[in-house]
Amino acid sequence: MKKNLLILIALVISISSCTFLDLDPKDEIGRDDYYQNDKQAYLALSGVYASLRDIYDQDFSIWFNVGTDEMLYRRSLFNHELTKMSYNDSDVDLNRIWTRTYRGINRINDLIDNLSERDTIDYLSKADHELMIGEGLTLRALFYFNLVRVWEHVPLRLDHFTDIDGNLDMLNLPNTPAPKVYNQIIADLDKAITLLNDRPKEYGRVSKQIAHGLAARVYLTMAGARIQGGDLGRDYCLQKVIEHTNAVTEFGYHSLLPEYKDVFLNQIQGIRRDVEVMWEVDFTVTEGRDLGGRIGNFNGVQIQLTTGTMPFSIGHAYITPSMHKSTYSADDTRFEWNCANFSFNYRDDNFVAVNIGNELRWFPGKWRRLDRGRDHNGELDGTVETLENGVIIKDRTSINFPILRFSDILLMRAEASYLLYGESGQAKTDIEMVRQRANAGSLSQGLSDANNDFMKLIQDERKRELCFEGHRRFDLVRWGILEETMKEVSQNVRSNKDFRPDNEEHLAFPGERCEEKHVVFPIPTEELQLNYNIKQHPLW
Repeated sequence: MKKNLLILIALVISISSCTFLDLDPKDEIGRDDYYQNDKQAYLALSGVYASLRDIYDQDFSIWFNVGTDEMLYRRSLFNHELTKMSYNDSDVDLNRIWTRTYRGINRINDLIDNLSERDTIDYLSKADHELMIGEGLTLRALFYFNLVRVWEHVPLRLDHFTDIDGNLDMLNLPNTPAPKVYNQIIADLDKAITLLNDRPKEYGRVSKQIAHGLAARVYLTMAGARIQGGDLGRDYCLQKVIEHTNAVTEFGYHSLLPEYKDVFLNQIQGIRRDVEVMWEVDFTVTEGRDLGGRIGNFNGVQIQLTTGTMPFSIGHAYITPSMHKSTYSADDTRFEWNCANFSFNYRDDNFVAVNIGNELRWFPGKWRRLDRGRDHNGELDGTVETLENGVIIKDRTSINFPILRFSDILLMRAEASYLLYGESGQAKTDIEMVRQRANAGSLSQGLSDANNDFMKLIQDERKRELCFEGHRRFDLVRWGILEETMKEVSQNVRSNKDFRPDNEEHLAFPGERCEEKHVVFPIPTEELQLNYNIKQHPLW
C-alpha cells in the first residue's frame, strides 16, 4: 500500500484567467510534497470545493427530490430506483453517492489536518490560513449533514486517511449513532463561524453567514421527528435555529430579490449575485473545459431533437398534481415559473413551444433552458427565447444549483418560532415577507387555504418557494409525514382526470410502495462487504 494518500490538486494553466470555482482537480501529487506555499494551499482548497460538483451534479440536487410530492420520475423503466421507492442496498445510485461523499470528506480532512498541523505556510497570511480551515470545517459539516440525513448511523471519519498498512481499524470504522454525528457537525460549524469572514473572499466560497444558515438547517433537522433534539433537546435546537437565522438577517447584506423568477434567471444566465442565493454549486462550461452539470437538463423543461451546441433537456421528471392544484393562489408569481405546461421541439431550424394538456405530464420549470417569448405587453408571441449565456452544449449546463437561499432563512426562522411560541409576530412576519414577494396574497388568505393550520401553511410555503431545490424529501421526513404524503400523491395521480393506467400508472408507484423504512436509505452492499465493523440500518 502507498504510505502517502495521493490528493487531487487542480492543474491551472492560466490561473489569472480563471475564477476560483473554475479550478478543476486533475493532477495527483503526494501530500508530503504539498501545502508548502500559498498557491499549493489554494489549489488544494479548490480541489475540496470541486467535490461539491460530484454530489450536486445530480444526486443531492435531483434524484433525492424526484419521488416526492414535488416531482415524479417520468419513465416507467430505466434505472434510478431511488425515485420509485423500489431501491435496496444493491442500488448503484446509493453506492455512488456514498463513495463520492466519503471521497469528498477525505479530501476535506486532508485539507483541515494539513493546515492545522502547520503554524505557517509560505506567503499565506495567518488570516487566510485560518479562513481556509474554517472553509474546510464548513464543507465537512455539509458533507456529513448530507450523509446523516440519508443513512443516519454512518462512520464518522475526522482524520485524513494516509496509511492503512496493518491498521484496519482506521479503514473499518463502525457506525456512529446519528445524534453523535450531528454533534460533530455542530462542533465544526461553531468553530468555522469563529474563523470565517463575514463575506466570502471570492464568489462561491463560504462565509460566516453561510455557516450560520447551515447551522440553522442542521438544528431544525435535529429538532424533527427522526432525532427529536438528540443529545441537546428539541426546544434548545429550535432556539438555536432562531439564533443562527437572526445572525444572518441582522448582518444586513442578504435579502429577497424583487422578483422570484430573477433568482433562477440569474443562475441560468450565469449572473453571480449572492444577495438571495447565499451559496451555490458552480457548474461552468467554457471553451475546452466542461465542468457543467445536469441542472435544467435532467430536471428541466423537456427539449427534444437537438444536437451539438444547442440546448437540450431530457426532462426526467414530471411535477406532481399537487404542485399545480390548489397549491398556489391565483396571482402567485411562483406558479408560472415553477410549473411548465409546455415543452420544446426543434423543427425547420427553429425551436417551437408545444403546449401540454395532460396535467400529469407537466415539467418543473425553475431552471428552463428555453422560454416562450413574449411581446412588449407581456403576452406570448409564439417565439422561443434561449436563456443561457456563454458556451452552450447539449447535455450539460452552466446552471448553478443553490445550497442556501435567504428565503429559506426566513422560512426556517418562521418554523422554529411557530414551534416554540405559536403564531408569534416573528413567524407571521417571515411568512408574509416570502408571500409578499410572490404576490401570493395576505397571510390570512394563506391560512385560509391551509385550513387555518399555521404549520401546514409553513409546509406549503416551503413547497411553493423551495420546490426542486433538494429539500422536500428531507422536510417530509423531518415533519414525520413522508409516508402519508406519498400515499396522497398516489391517490391524486390515480384520481386525476388525465390519468390513463397504460401510460401514467408508474407515477402512482412511489407513494403506493412507500413505507416506514423509506425515511432512511440502506447502507450500500459494497460498503457492508468491505467494512466488517459497519452494520445495516435497523429499518433495513
